[in-house]
Amino acid sequence: MIALAGTIQGNTIIVENDSITNYDGKDVILTILDQPYHKARKKIDWNQYGIETERGKYVEEYMEEIRGNDRI
Repeated sequence: MIALAGTIQGNTIIVENDSITNYDGKDVILTILDQPYHKARKKIDWNQYGIETERGKYVEEYMEEIRGNDRI
């Protein structure tokens, strides 16, 4: 196992203080240490997951009724 320092330029990795041709044909694992690139995520439409209920339409009145009778 070996670790090489380098930078990515376009579709090429530029290796510092070594030649990557010395490792031709070897299996590699590429680790990117600093990742400023973020793939845009698809927005979630939360409205498609909710089902409107009678209680939900009048939640303020419902909660007032529940909490209104909790004191002596």
